[in-house]
Amino acid sequence: MDTEIELKFVLADIEHLSCENVTQSLTSFLNPYLSSSELSVNTLSNTYFDTAEQKIRSFDFGLRVRTVNGKAEQTIKTAGQVVGGLHKRPEYNIDITADEPDLSLFPAEIWPEYTDIQLLQSELIPLFTTEFVRQKWLVGYEGCSIEVVFDKGQVSTQSASEDIREIELELLDGDVRQLIKFSQLLTAHLPMRLSNDSKAARGYRLFHNKSLENKELLGTVALNANDSLEDAFVKSLKHGIEFWQHHEAVYCQSQKLSSLKSMIKGIWLVRHTLWLYRQYVPENASGELWDELKWLMCEFDWLDEAFHIKQLTSKKGNFRKRIAEDSCLIKHLEESRTNLQLESDIEKLFYSERYNQIILKLMAWILEAGWRYYSEIEEGKLNFRVFDIAAELNQASWENLKQQIPSGNLTVDEFIQAEKEIGRGLLTGVCVGALFDTDSRKDFRAPWFDILQGIEELKTFKQFEACLSNYQGDNVEELYKWHQGKTQNLLKVMQQSYQSALKMTPYWA
Repeated sequence: MDTEIELKFVLADIEHLSCENVTQSLTSFLNPYLSSSELSVNTLSNTYFDTAEQKIRSFDFGLRVRTVNGKAEQTIKTAGQVVGGLHKRPEYNIDITADEPDLSLFPAEIWPEYTDIQLLQSELIPLFTTEFVRQKWLVGYEGCSIEVVFDKGQVSTQSASEDIREIELELLDGDVRQLIKFSQLLTAHLPMRLSNDSKAARGYRLFHNKSLENKELLGTVALNANDSLEDAFVKSLKHGIEFWQHHEAVYCQSQKLSSLKSMIKGIWLVRHTLWLYRQYVPENASGELWDELKWLMCEFDWLDEAFHIKQLTSKKGNFRKRIAEDSCLIKHLEESRTNLQLESDIEKLFYSERYNQIILKLMAWILEAGWRYYSEIEEGKLNFRVFDIAAELNQASWENLKQQIPSGNLTVDEFIQAEKEIGRGLLTGVCVGALFDTDSRKDFRAPWFDILQGIEELKTFKQFEACLSNYQGDNVEELYKWHQGKTQNLLKVMQQSYQSALKMTPYWA
């Protein structure tokens, strides 16, 4: 068994970045570090196998046969970890002479209990293929041996295909922290972004004719009662990074503003985690990361306005029904959106050096437990059981929420101003809520999610009002009346939800 540890990057799909340009840039950058002057170039043909019901996939395994220069190898990759573009998965590689895998050649202990290997073998079918040209360099960096590859080709099913343009850095020997540091140097030379998406995952989606989709909720960080405070801190950071990067990938595929909104939630969770555990992981330890995350959030200052204008003009939106026949108004709203930052700039951001450095610095900080290098750290506190302080953390967020928000009926502006405090309270629940009864937690949080959804609609109405202020149509007064009526009706419903939410018994009490 080998454990594959690699960082995966997707190259920007831009006109001037040809394969030749990529090869030249890589060769120029890698030259001082080369362990061998030879550049290896091979065509790799891979067929991925599973049953019709995807039993292999249900084990979180991936099974393929790879052919290179007439030689075949079967590989099974078992369940591993992927976060921040860093892939770590055990794999088993066996040379074969056939075109199909022989499951009996793999160690019996890798399979889940009661797996019928013979039955599984009989049900295997080819699902998809990947074929790509791989350019490979072997480099040495800070005592580490690293394999750098550039893959260009396609993942294909019988009816569809997608391009592959990836750079992978695999740690052959040495410290994973040095792998990350080396990748930080590389991001200055090519426009690329970290990716959690494997070729196999892309192939399975293509086979099912599915796309990456937004996740509805952040969920909760997977904690257990015996986790230390430090364990919980790290798990929460990783949870946020995974949610962030997932929606970054969805946006790059779909260009949906809703994906960016969800991505921001992941970044907020990372920031909130640093804030929530600040008594145990001092601010000095995370100061640089905090500043970089703050800069990143500022890059999306335009997003709320663009999102709400999109809500107003979307053919599937709740607001289009009223203005569907008013072409002048729709044009006015769409022009308001075009005056905002070009969304194409955001994709450039994802492939930029500074953006990727933030994620890589976060990953390095987590891997080396960088907070432990500060004198203010009390290591004994890091070993506290998170279960013993979870209720305290929730209660502090709850008390802060009640202090910051009026208890009576709120105005539109007061609801909008309350959004961040409500969001912070819910994020604390994301961080430690898994330690409490699931049904009680969901019941308590449900009305607050309803209120946040209502606040989004209030912000859309408020954006509509702002657009009307410089609209010259003959029906302005009529539109103002419609806006005011809708706003007041929504406000009444939200007042009821808010008062009910305040009376709920906290699930941690």
